[in-house]
Amino acid sequence: MRYQEARDYIAQTACYGSVLGLQTIRLLMQRLGNPQDDLRFIHIAGTNGKGSVSAFLTCVLAEAGYRVGRYNSPAVIEEREFISINEKHIVRKTMQKYCQR
Repeated sequence: MRYQEARDYIAQTACYGSVLGLQTIRLLMQRLGNPQDDLRFIHIAGTNGKGSVSAFLTCVLAEAGYRVGRYNSPAVIEEREFISINEKHIVRKTMQKYCQR
């Protein structure tokens, strides 16, 4: 899969809409061995300031020695902004790899 195909695939997933409830995600996480139980998260929500707060926390935590992954939506400039680790956007090849059908 090429990079443009991976971008198109991600954009296509929005057409499916939302499924309310947690049953589907709970089943998926259970099948994956519940990896969320071994991770720490900060969920930032609200109307304004989420991007600034997440950027600030990313810098502070990375400076303190943590490996910081961040998922932002919507992307501002390009889709690779959705996923970053320590302020480095996902590499095109990695995005292609994980978007293969």
